[in-house]
Amino acid sequence: MNEPNELLRLAHSIDDERATQLSRDFGAGSVRELGVLLGAAFPPLSPTVGWQFDALEGIFRERWRVRRRLEDIVSRIGTGARHLDPEARLVALRRVAWAEKARVALRELLPHQLGGAPLDVTARELSRLADATLEMVLGQAAVDVADRFGAPRRRDGRDSKLVAIGLGKLGGLELNPGSDVDIVFFYDTDEGGGELSLHDHWTRVTRRAVAAMEALTADGQLWPVDLRLRPEGSQGPIVNSVQSAERYYETWGRLWERAALLRARRVAGDADLGRSLDRELFIPFVYRREVDPSIATAMAELVQRSRVELSPDPARDLKHGPGGIREAEFFVQSLQLIWGGREASVRVTGTLAALGRLRSRGLVSDREAQQIAEAYLLLRRLEHRVQWMSGVRTHLLPEHADEYAKLARTLGLDDSEKLRYEIDRARTIVSELFASLAPFSPRPPSRYQVLLSALDHGQSESALMAAEQVFSSGEIGEHLMALSRRPNGLLGALTRERFPHLSDQILDAIFGSSDPEQAARSLRNFFGRFLDPSGYIGALGEEEQALRRMVTVFGASAFIGDALVARPDLADRTIFSGAEVPDPRVVVSVELETAERDVHAAQDREGRRAAFVAALRRAKSQFLVDVAMADLDGTLGTREATRLLSEMADQQLERATRFEMGEPVRGLAVIAMGKLGGSDIGYASDLDVLFVYDPDAAPSRDDALAHFARRAQRIIRLISEPHDVGPGYELDTRLRPSGSHGMLVTTAASFARYHGVGTEAAAGETQLAVLASGAAWERQALLRARACAGDLELGARAIRIAEVAAYELGAPAPEELHRLRMRMQRELGRERPRRYDIKTGEGGLLDIEFAVQWLQMRFGQDRSLRTTDTGNALEALHRGSYLEIAHYATLLDGYRFLRRLEQRMVIQGGASSTVLDLRRPGLAQVARRMGLQDTPGASARELLMSRYLDIRGAVRAAYRDILGVPPD
Repeated sequence: MNEPNELLRLAHSIDDERATQLSRDFGAGSVRELGVLLGAAFPPLSPTVGWQFDALEGIFRERWRVRRRLEDIVSRIGTGARHLDPEARLVALRRVAWAEKARVALRELLPHQLGGAPLDVTARELSRLADATLEMVLGQAAVDVADRFGAPRRRDGRDSKLVAIGLGKLGGLELNPGSDVDIVFFYDTDEGGGELSLHDHWTRVTRRAVAAMEALTADGQLWPVDLRLRPEGSQGPIVNSVQSAERYYETWGRLWERAALLRARRVAGDADLGRSLDRELFIPFVYRREVDPSIATAMAELVQRSRVELSPDPARDLKHGPGGIREAEFFVQSLQLIWGGREASVRVTGTLAALGRLRSRGLVSDREAQQIAEAYLLLRRLEHRVQWMSGVRTHLLPEHADEYAKLARTLGLDDSEKLRYEIDRARTIVSELFASLAPFSPRPPSRYQVLLSALDHGQSESALMAAEQVFSSGEIGEHLMALSRRPNGLLGALTRERFPHLSDQILDAIFGSSDPEQAARSLRNFFGRFLDPSGYIGALGEEEQALRRMVTVFGASAFIGDALVARPDLADRTIFSGAEVPDPRVVVSVELETAERDVHAAQDREGRRAAFVAALRRAKSQFLVDVAMADLDGTLGTREATRLLSEMADQQLERATRFEMGEPVRGLAVIAMGKLGGSDIGYASDLDVLFVYDPDAAPSRDDALAHFARRAQRIIRLISEPHDVGPGYELDTRLRPSGSHGMLVTTAASFARYHGVGTEAAAGETQLAVLASGAAWERQALLRARACAGDLELGARAIRIAEVAAYELGAPAPEELHRLRMRMQRELGRERPRRYDIKTGEGGLLDIEFAVQWLQMRFGQDRSLRTTDTGNALEALHRGSYLEIAHYATLLDGYRFLRRLEQRMVIQGGASSTVLDLRRPGLAQVARRMGLQDTPGASARELLMSRYLDIRGAVRAAYRDILGVPPD
């Protein structure tokens, strides 16, 4: 793809006349295309002065997909600026902010394949930019005031602290390009002071910081600041002590302030003070234990009031108009306020993140969540467009037909009427869902009357036809018939008599789930495990939220559904309690303590062993479900989830080794390899391990090999053998010396010899030296070696050997590594049209891992690169300037995307597979679990494939560049 030509083509498709004029004005040069595109689409961002063209040069060079962090923003100002006067530093900061806004605007405009990004990503980047600028101006203001009046001291002699809390879209990491930033300032105490009282001191600091943020200069403005959400509003002090804020909120706090503080987030200043405020003030004030549905009515009144007060033209108003952004936000916030006192998981600041938590807790259906998310994102995308296009803070759609048509073209739509239709549709959805929250609304007649009547009379053919009409799936009818067959079944006649509304609630929940057929099948399998399900059904009948949560989970994840069907006892904590993810060490310990009585009561070793294995399996099953639930609802990120899963595997290996070897373990170390070594396993990963032993620790040195081999085999069986309670782990030991042909266990000395590492005695110590090396792939595998269980002192010796072999000989020839990579792609990937392997296929995870590991081996003398974690290795390579910034951004973006996709595929489909098949029936659900929604131009499924193919091509190109291998 010729990128510059694509940028110009897009510019001309949006505004041909302006693009032609700008092309003439800008002339030739590497940044011409960026300037033309920005100027054609968003005239206020059209570069006009030299430093803006220089900024575009930097964007063009580094590529616009690079995500900026606070330290990146600071470094962009340059070390020289640190020695400038404060005003010169502000000039530098404003110019960096302009460049970042231009980069974000490009990402919103461009398609995925050219480095574009969805709105939730760009809004987060804008929010982090605002955080960074405020952190810098607040820090400078604090230094200036302290230099003049002395440091602010508390009465106890310690430094007083200040924190800036972001509210609104800034707090939710959802900032608009034309937004002001809603901020409230708090300091720790009024007890103390010096030349100034603490209140006066911090007032001067905040006034300076706000003035610096808002100053309009030739270099632009950082951000307008809105302080009206502070205690007492515009009549109150600009900054408050914690004590005065507590008194205000306890005495005068109103519902709109509770709604505002839903999105409270520390954006600058002291982190400890921010955490304390959140824990001790905001959460108790915002979230109440009682469930009060009337909050929705009060929130609706707030919407109506803001519409009258703030909207000059509601019909064109994307934010305040009927079915607008404010209603979508208040739909989510109303449910957070109603349920947040009981459901801690919904206490998050972002609208989409909160919507995901509400869905996972059964408080909205999958269908409702999908509809509101799609409508909200469309309206927000349009809001961003009109603000980029106008350069002012507006929420109004254009009045003139030509501007409206241009707006449509920036979204890839040639037809203005298509855009009007999509806007009207989105507003209707938002209005209807927001109105549905009003309490005491009359219940409509059942839409399932024909279906329920057929189930009542056992009319299977009629039931199948009715199910086909309602759910567009006849197979769902078979599952519903099974659920109604017994009178006390979930849809049985006796159950419907006891709970008249339950059947509608069940069918509504199935209809609203992300995969109705999967939800119905899992319900059938789950309740089929009970001889008498009436007790469980009674609990669901009394708690509609739990019922919706169960169906939502079953429809969202075959992985969790299968686990709950196998272990119905896990459903109690999963569906009813919503427990947070515990420490894996605690889970294993609790299960083993519970099983301790059985272990000790057993008359023989096999009985004790069976009780021990059952405890391990219970711990694993429970923990995987907890992590998957938290992963599904967004409580855990992908990397957090894989670390926790790896910790659980470590704990299981450690406990199994202790059980077999006794405590403390001497003479046998378990070395984690592969994804386990990198603490990066997934829900269905094998465990790659090898065993190292010390012959001196055996009862007889002559029998040491056989002794430790038997122990290793028993440990493997403890971890992997089938059990009624649940599956174990598959252990793979093929990464040991000589692979599957080698001995199961090896001594440290043999391990060293095999990998070409010799030992030399010097000054009473054993030093290691590289003599030769085995195959490159074997040294490469050692990069992820980690001692995870058993004799950790012996394990540390083995890891030192592995480090020498992996890092101190240099990288293998890139052609050798590439031949191995291509062989794996052919033999394991087996890709074909419409069938891709996201791990072993072209541009897959192995491309990233091979490129990173080759660089680690090449520059391994730098000890900062010695990590088993691929993500950390990427960061270290970036910090050490061993990796071009464009390649770093591509590999990091690709790694995060592909790992998340891999995990989502397992959670949704329930099977371990890295194959992305376009014929896969659940691909749309996977796309939505990846945070993608249907748009006017493309479905979530199409966006997923577009994003994947973009990542795939970019990763393969970066891999080839890094290794220096030409295209095939």
